[in-house]
Amino acid sequence: VPVGGNQVEIAVQGQTAFRVSVSKTTPSQIDSPFLETPATFADFTITSQGSSVGIKSAFGSALIDSNTAKFSLLDATGQVLTTSTLFDTTAANISQSSKDKCAAPLPSYDVNGGQRIPEYPDGVAGQTQQQCCALCNSHSDCGVWVWADPTHPDPGGKNCWLLVSVPSISPRVGRVVGGDIPTPPPTFNLNLGAKSSNSKFYGVGGGYGSVTSLTATSSNPHVSNTEFTVPHYWSDDGYAVLGVSPIPFDSNTLSAYDASWALNQQTVAWQIKGAQADLYLMPAATMADGLRVYWDLTGRPRMLPRYAYGFLACRWGWQNYDYIQTMLTSFRNGSFPIDAWISDFEWYTPQPDYSLPDSGSPTFQDFTYNSVTFPSPVTNLQHYHNDLHMRFGGIRKPRLGNSGLLDMARSKGWLIQTGRNLNYSIPEVRSWYAEQIAHFLPDGVDFWWNDEGETMYFTFYWWNVAQTQALTAFDRRKRFFTINRAFTPGMQRLGVVTWTGDIQVSWESMQHQPAYAFSWTLAGSAYVTCDIGGFNGPDDSPDLLTRWYQLGAFLPVMRVHSTLSDKPHFPFLYGDQAAAAMRNAMNLRYQLLPYTYSVAYSAFASGTPIVAPLFYYFPTDGAVPSITNQWYYGPSIMAATVMTSSDGQTSDTSRSVYLPAGKWYELRYGTEAFVGSTITGPTTQTFSNVAIDQILFFAPAGAVIPFAPVVQYTDALPGGDLTVNVFPGADGAFDMYEDDGETTDYEGGSASRVISFKWSDSAKALSWTVTGSYSDSHSFASVKATAYYQGNVQHSTAQAIGSSGTIRFN
Repeated sequence: VPVGGNQVEIAVQGQTAFRVSVSKTTPSQIDSPFLETPATFADFTITSQGSSVGIKSAFGSALIDSNTAKFSLLDATGQVLTTSTLFDTTAANISQSSKDKCAAPLPSYDVNGGQRIPEYPDGVAGQTQQQCCALCNSHSDCGVWVWADPTHPDPGGKNCWLLVSVPSISPRVGRVVGGDIPTPPPTFNLNLGAKSSNSKFYGVGGGYGSVTSLTATSSNPHVSNTEFTVPHYWSDDGYAVLGVSPIPFDSNTLSAYDASWALNQQTVAWQIKGAQADLYLMPAATMADGLRVYWDLTGRPRMLPRYAYGFLACRWGWQNYDYIQTMLTSFRNGSFPIDAWISDFEWYTPQPDYSLPDSGSPTFQDFTYNSVTFPSPVTNLQHYHNDLHMRFGGIRKPRLGNSGLLDMARSKGWLIQTGRNLNYSIPEVRSWYAEQIAHFLPDGVDFWWNDEGETMYFTFYWWNVAQTQALTAFDRRKRFFTINRAFTPGMQRLGVVTWTGDIQVSWESMQHQPAYAFSWTLAGSAYVTCDIGGFNGPDDSPDLLTRWYQLGAFLPVMRVHSTLSDKPHFPFLYGDQAAAAMRNAMNLRYQLLPYTYSVAYSAFASGTPIVAPLFYYFPTDGAVPSITNQWYYGPSIMAATVMTSSDGQTSDTSRSVYLPAGKWYELRYGTEAFVGSTITGPTTQTFSNVAIDQILFFAPAGAVIPFAPVVQYTDALPGGDLTVNVFPGADGAFDMYEDDGETTDYEGGSASRVISFKWSDSAKALSWTVTGSYSDSHSFASVKATAYYQGNVQHSTAQAIGSSGTIRFN
């Protein structure tokens, strides 16, 4: 449809989204790392309303009026969700001079084709930028010059090119273009109307200063340490949107992305730079619908290997092989459950690379082992796997340190501007990198921890793609798992975790972590973790670290980390009382494995989050939008751990909790009674005497929560009896999922078993049916149920799971 000098294309994307593309010429879909390739597309028909024309599908309609430039998005019932009054373009102003070709050069741009002057058909070598533009000035037929930064040489050895004219320019790292250059790509202004001044917008991500507010009024997408934002939101007007630019990074700030939005009164003003702008619009009545269709568009979060849902111990400063043995055996000998350990620099290099010059060092090794920590790498890794039952993950940096490898990479134009960072958006770089890390995988390295990759907006995405190439070549059925310091939409479909970066050691910092987890989830990152205990700052007090462990038991991934100078955040280093309390939190984490693993599968299969704000489940409760220190862990647990201190060292023993409408059970893990009072909401209550070894959380009436026995690692799950905890007062259900925990076979829907539990409150009966026949030594064979009637806790005997069954209570 022609609209105001633009061409607008409206199409369906998958089963739940409309794509609206705007261009000066005939548009076609922008290829973006954000997007999952749909397996199918929704059927649609051409529709019109008055002078507006568009398409109608089962999930809604999208129409544009070519006369007034009015755009409308409607839901399946025909209700208008948002309107846009204008699609416009504004070209950037670039100073040009046909006389002085050195005036107003444009960095981080290159030409798209063009006619080179006959005297230098292959370019010129050895030129500075000033010499290159002066050479163009001296040739009457030279209209445009291009200069290559020394960090991005051309493989042919030239670094200056003179052209008569060029058709267009586009962003490119390490190039400068000048002369009579065409206008850079335009900026498209796309306005979507808000229904009222009270319309709210969620799901942009954020950082330390913003995540504790669920809503946002703008997003300028970027990645950085402890923060990321995305070109997306869900609005309570009833729709979600994702903006896409054809330009992969901002030419001035490589870690930023040129598709931003800001709320101006009752207009959401999008600015998308490039020759085309794409908006993906998805009718979504609720926050739950918004997250589901967002993941439909960008990819459902892939499951992690089962061990990743246990406990992971990380630090900077594993001193040597003997030290590693002492620490890891202390976990095992002290009955502190653990599934993996993770090393910073010291696993592959004796010294960090922070002090290296841009040229690197001939002695630095990027893809080997440090003999101090790994004297016999394969044997050491076999010992960790077979004797200690621990997996191993190693840190990776996005750059090179070896001068020989850097010389090679520079000669091929593989680096980002100045410095030593690889440009993983180049396919050849990804293939080469995959070859370099390939030998680690058969050696026994299980996963990667990707740090400091905020070098370009999509670095983390393409870096992970390179690592998936290596894993696929080694074992195409093995699940991919990495931990990353930032996130861009689409990464979740690879199998990645995002951690909240180099956070402070403080009670306040701990209090921010739940908000980080669910704010980043709403922005697309299903798996969020943090440095339990904090990273930057003094040593933790025993109470601070203990309460952080308790919080961490209710995060998608539970992982400790600490900086080089701090005492590592290992429980046995903080005194017997704190160690016992932290062991308690770790035990809860492992007892929740059947629950956590099933919730993770639901994120993949149904698009439901692992962690969520209370607003997700109670959208009409006006008290919950501002609550960020309570959160849902799956559908049946509301976490409300103690996170405050009166003196900065000693933990408080009480906390205020808001309970929405319904009946709630107060749960205190670590006490003999387990279940405390029952409360009817909505109400705010203070819960006192929460001792340092008690973990406070809540279950709504009707909750069905499966528990495993306490084990020391996930591969020790013994099968046998599954304990199912039931909290009467309402009907309830829970689907418990099992598979092999290691392979991608689950993606096809086979090689699994789902035990669908249903609680009938009136019949006082827990029944179940089984779908799928998967079974191994870890699969549960029988069910024991506990019904927590107030004053009358009832325990059943074990009953074989079989294909179905029922347990009745009195």
